[in-house]
Amino acid sequence: MSSTSAPQIPFAEGTEEYGYYERLQHVVRSRLPGMKPRVLVITDIEQDYDDLLAIIFLSEMHRMGAIELAGCIANHHPADRRAKFLRTTLDCLNLQHVPVAIGTKGASDIVAHAPDLYYGLKNRRFHDYAERKHTPPLSGEELIDFLVDQSGKVQTPGGTPTQKLTVLLISSLQDISEAFERWKSVPGAPFPTDKFDKFISQGGYKLEGNNLWPEMGMTNNKFHRQAAKNYTRTLQGCKLKSDAWSREAAKAARLDGSFFQELFQLGPIGAHLEWMWLRQEFKFYYDPLNDPYMPQLDVGWYLNTRLNLSRKSDLFQQLAKSMPPFQEVVPLIRVIAYDCCAAVGAVGEDFMKAFHVLDPSVKQQAPLDETLSEHERLFNDNKTIHRVFGRTQDDMGGINADQLASVMEVFILGGLLATKDHAEKLLQTKSPSTAIPDHEPMQYKNTLENWEHDRQHPLITEVKRCRKELQGLKDKQADAQDSLELARTAKSHDRVRQAENTLNEVVGKQTKAEIALNAAIGRIEEDKTRGAERKLRGEYDSSTPELSGAPYELLYQRDVLGRA
Repeated sequence: MSSTSAPQIPFAEGTEEYGYYERLQHVVRSRLPGMKPRVLVITDIEQDYDDLLAIIFLSEMHRMGAIELAGCIANHHPADRRAKFLRTTLDCLNLQHVPVAIGTKGASDIVAHAPDLYYGLKNRRFHDYAERKHTPPLSGEELIDFLVDQSGKVQTPGGTPTQKLTVLLISSLQDISEAFERWKSVPGAPFPTDKFDKFISQGGYKLEGNNLWPEMGMTNNKFHRQAAKNYTRTLQGCKLKSDAWSREAAKAARLDGSFFQELFQLGPIGAHLEWMWLRQEFKFYYDPLNDPYMPQLDVGWYLNTRLNLSRKSDLFQQLAKSMPPFQEVVPLIRVIAYDCCAAVGAVGEDFMKAFHVLDPSVKQQAPLDETLSEHERLFNDNKTIHRVFGRTQDDMGGINADQLASVMEVFILGGLLATKDHAEKLLQTKSPSTAIPDHEPMQYKNTLENWEHDRQHPLITEVKRCRKELQGLKDKQADAQDSLELARTAKSHDRVRQAENTLNEVVGKQTKAEIALNAAIGRIEEDKTRGAERKLRGEYDSSTPELSGAPYELLYQRDVLGRA
């Protein structure tokens, strides 16, 4: 690549960030033909803010020639709205040519894994732009099949074959699982193993006996358990190279909150990040103090996970006794960019080693060595084709977490700096005063006054308790079913009998919990009509969000924005 054709570096010469870009240019120049990763991303953008960080990072890698962003699929209900948001985002990042497809609903139980629309998919300006563009809808299945078909093909006479596909999975595994099943079901056709370079996921897997098995504690695996199991079975059975980036890697590579706030001034995407990030973090802050989603998600969890404070530190002890208002906590927040960590892995082994993200002694994944045991294949980083980065807090798999964080910060910031002017023109942003996106906050049936009056009412408390208990039992049922499946695979009669007993016990408790929940919901309606000593003021039915969580937007506007 000549200096005249090199993409512009968005930092001043002589700065540390400029040096990062020079190193990136060296990586790109050093590659042999066919080494540039060709990346397909499957994302549930707007479910959390880290998907957006991953897209910004990948867009900058594409702009600098380090990858080819071949396409994106937005999944997880409502996938069509996520696809529209993603279309606008890519256009703002000057990637109008990158196709966006609508994926699956992404969850086997859409009630248990419902979208959080308190902070997600509220950007009306982004939505309206995509609506005006009238992009013909493309299904995730169509995009996957098209990109796979193009892999290895020579597109022009005398040209080089199209690079194999790197698939980056930062959401539910339903779309890729269904593609795997579709390809397996074609009579007489081989599985297209040669079309793929690598699969990279945010999540994790482990070895159960001789079987690669998903870590069901990871959210992306939990969205659709059967899809996660099919994904790992296919990786193993078809000998497909893969990396999994666990939550431990992301927690070790937290981003500084002050860096994050630098992004807010950088055009419509930065302004949207401010709107979404603060609201999502407010929810993380509010729940442990008032109504923990699960017993273990208490104030101690918040201080340790969101603020990265050691439980032995003086500041931890001080805040645990007296938590200050949210605005005073914001400067202490450390950003966990789960999906962006996996995105770094999609840029290539040479990239990670050049930036000292990956230890040079960790060899590239080699073809499966049949002389190794299954355990050695999974856990020998130098020989396995399946790797886990961040298997435990003490085993990062060769990842330098500090360098990983630095790389993410530099290129996310650079990506927004490089496209800020283009994005503002695209969305017709005329001045900083109008740079804040036109969001449409979540609407509630009840007023904040009525909710606070009712929140301690025995009926509301009972419904919320029943819902939490029922969700916990559903998770235990799924775990018990997985244990039974593994026991049958291992042909262990004792384990099968034990798993069956556990499953039957959980199902019985679940039935009782469902009866209790329905009874409590029914009594809410009765309370409105009888002369109770303390009647409910609010308008409630079984679908009312306040029955399972707080009206966060109303609380945010009052406690953070100071609006009545």
